Amino acid sequence: MRYVIEVFERETEELIFSVEISGDRREELKALMNWQHPEDEFDGYDLTPEQVKTLERWTNRELNDVANIVQLVCLE
Repeated sequence: MRYVIEVFERETEELIFSVEISGDRREELKALMNWQHPEDEFDGYDLTPEQVKTLERWTNRELNDVANIVQLVCLE
């Protein structure tokens, strides 16, 4: 599985960019997202500001902006 952060422009909902999360962060990602069941990993999620800050550290990318929607998705 691959996990990707997608950043959308809030007003138009147009995808601005995406960033893949390193596969070696899988266990940390499970904890960050508080996934309780294996199927939880397959859903898409709007991210909280705290989750975004952690993911910014992991990816070395600035993700959060008030004009953006930041989501996590799973690609198989």
